Amino acid sequence: MLSKKIVLVLSLSLIVSSLVAMDHPGDSIVALHADIVPVIDGNDNDVCWSNASWIDINYMWMPFNASIASNDFTGRYKVMWNKNTNLLYFLAEITDDKFVNGYVFSNKDGSYPNFDVLEVFIDEDRPGGNHALNNTAFAYHLTGGNSTTDFDAVDIYDPTNSYNWSAGIYVNSKSHLPEFKRTNVGTKYVWEFSLKALTSTYKPTDNSELFKAALLNGKKMGLTLAYCDNDNSAINPKRDNFIASKYETQANNDISWQNSTTFAHLTLRENAINSIHNTNDFVSKIWFDASNQLHIETNENSNSSVLKIRDISGKVLIYKQIYKTEMLDFSSFKRGYYIIELQGNNSRATQKIIY
Repeated sequence: MLSKKIVLVLSLSLIVSSLVAMDHPGDSIVALHADIVPVIDGNDNDVCWSNASWIDINYMWMPFNASIASNDFTGRYKVMWNKNTNLLYFLAEITDDKFVNGYVFSNKDGSYPNFDVLEVFIDEDRPGGNHALNNTAFAYHLTGGNSTTDFDAVDIYDPTNSYNWSAGIYVNSKSHLPEFKRTNVGTKYVWEFSLKALTSTYKPTDNSELFKAALLNGKKMGLTLAYCDNDNSAINPKRDNFIASKYETQANNDISWQNSTTFAHLTLRENAINSIHNTNDFVSKIWFDASNQLHIETNENSNSSVLKIRDISGKVLIYKQIYKTEMLDFSSFKRGYYIIELQGNNSRATQKIIY
């Protein structure tokens, strides 16, 4: 009987362990390279955003695991990067039935989480560990602004480096976001911004440009986005809900602002050709340049190939013979999806592109 109890306990332990270790959407994410960086205008119509995937902001941290009506709050975001600007790019789409702004920055006023705030937790080298009062990781609270500014980016820091809460001050790091724009139509708000990923040796008195981490293909980082939701007013501000992009246990539901171990895992990746059916490595490269010219390179060394370009409805827009390389002017084409078909002597390829 005792052995059966031991087996039962072990079985339950294994089940609990597997549940704790279970992956959730938002735990591991990939940021693709933006060959052409977005125009930061609070709009999602840049070509690069069509290539990025949405990550939902849908895990209720506070009150833990509580439900929330979709008209009260829904959120999601996209992230990309560029190796030339060495910046991350974010597009967040938030539906908030009551947007409460008005926080006025002061290095002694820590009330910003009680307003409507988009929070970016970022750790550029993902070691994990305590980042409260220091910059081994960052918790940027992007505020809704006030009568004199569009936003602030607030976090707490101890200039004495002694981990002394009484010495802590609030710092405004809005210069870490070189570009920022928020727009709204009704209760739907779009936040678009670029962000410097800074190394842990940065101090608020430093020039942030000198502490930008090198963004490279395959780089591992820590990243979670969250939203502080106030359903009351700025007269008596109060955070009613705290919703994030990464699942947390109840024990860790309010720990990310202090410990980056809980951040989601982010990997930077170069863009790859998607949705391609290619025989014998027929297609070498397909890309758009900054002047909206479509470049096509094939590996047909001697004979010509037949090129067709269709719109998403299947209508043939271009039909012509090409040789090893071809450049086509797309500037008069509408933004959207197109299908490229190439036929050679013994090879063929089909490619979906986003313009």
